[in-house]
Amino acid sequence: MPENFHQYLTTSEFARTCGVTKHTLFHYDEIGLLKPEFTNSKGYRYYSVQQCYVLDIINVLKKAGRSLQEIKGFIQNQNTPLLLELFRQKLQVLEAERAKIKKMQNLLENAIEMTEQAQETLYTGPSLEECEEEYFIASKLKRGDGDKEFAHKLNEHRDYCENQFIDCEFPIWTILCKEHFESGDYYPDYISNKLRTPIPGERLLRKPKGLYVVLNHRGSYETMSESYSIIKEFIEHKGMAVCGEAYAVDLLNYFAEKNPEHYVVQISVKVSTVSNDALEMPEQ
Repeated sequence: MPENFHQYLTTSEFARTCGVTKHTLFHYDEIGLLKPEFTNSKGYRYYSVQQCYVLDIINVLKKAGRSLQEIKGFIQNQNTPLLLELFRQKLQVLEAERAKIKKMQNLLENAIEMTEQAQETLYTGPSLEECEEEYFIASKLKRGDGDKEFAHKLNEHRDYCENQFIDCEFPIWTILCKEHFESGDYYPDYISNKLRTPIPGERLLRKPKGLYVVLNHRGSYETMSESYSIIKEFIEHKGMAVCGEAYAVDLLNYFAEKNPEHYVVQISVKVSTVSNDALEMPEQ
């Protein structure tokens, strides 16, 4: 037993002084992370005041996200460069977490805006709108594989955007190529999300600025062909020509509505025209 025995702390005293539980100290002893300064013949543990600083190191590194095994390795090889490396590693993790949180905040804000917009949407038939240029991160679909391919590609697309920290908006878009729209094959060519700012890469698609026929489809995805037919009729009646892709964005989908008949999908098709005639559909 040390000569200055009175300066040592029992397990209870040490735990109370440092704000931890006795169970925590027993665990640290078992794994060799923080052993008592000495143990007497009866098995009672005693700690020195200096070990409070070791426990402080453990607590700080735990809050910094380091595992007990990592902390043990640091204490055994303690030096300034190693501490800086641990802190820099944690800083990188925090930056990544902050980016994820910011992305989720943007997604939620956009989802709220789009959902509120959908609730106020009127269903008055096709109209002509001047649209600004927009950019999309897109994943190409294999044609002919139907819903199974769409579900698989949707999950793959979401994972890609998340893993690449892509800053995109919440609602899912589909893009239908001009030739498929004109031929009546309405299965989409791409799943996509609108980007806040364009990024380089082969998955980037641009929606050109210009004139679009816009229609709010209400109902299930299976009935969207009816809305595409209405848009085609409108284009033909106005003497316009399709000059770009067809874009569809979910305003209300399975996230908000259980009944597919309550879904709202906004469809827009790029067109060219030589006149600015009335925008209403012809009388049926």
